[in-house]
Amino acid sequence: MGRSSLGGISITLVVGLVVLAAGCAADDRSPLIAEQRIGLPTGPNAAMYFTATGSGKADRLLGARSDVATSVEIHETTAGDDGTMGMQPLESVDLTADSPLVLEPGGLHLMLVGVDRLRIGEFVEVTLDWEDAGDMIVTAEVVAPGDVMEHEG
Repeated sequence: MGRSSLGGISITLVVGLVVLAAGCAADDRSPLIAEQRIGLPTGPNAAMYFTATGSGKADRLLGARSDVATSVEIHETTAGDDGTMGMQPLESVDLTADSPLVLEPGGLHLMLVGVDRLRIGEFVEVTLDWEDAGDMIVTAEVVAPGDVMEHEG
């Protein structure tokens, strides 16, 4: 009776399976997300920026969502022939296997449309929808508009 078992399965086998599963989870297909931040909105919308790295695996960002926004859209900043700046929505953006996907002011970004009140220092959860990796919840800090440019690297 001194032998540990769980319905005929030894504890050693159960522990081994848990360790194996943990090792597989560390090598999943999820992109690595860094430098995530949301600029404090000055109107009804806010922009989110981050850097995604595929670590040798390509993927495609299909969209995003957050409880603090009516919708979240992928946008690209554009320059018109007359020098005016604008934005155009994109259906998706690609993350290549060998270079990071950078969402930054003046380029690609996520537009949080119809945001509720946000405060500097607040942390917001945003779910990123990847083609291969699936849903990924990330947390972004709300920063002052002048601080969106300040990030590592």
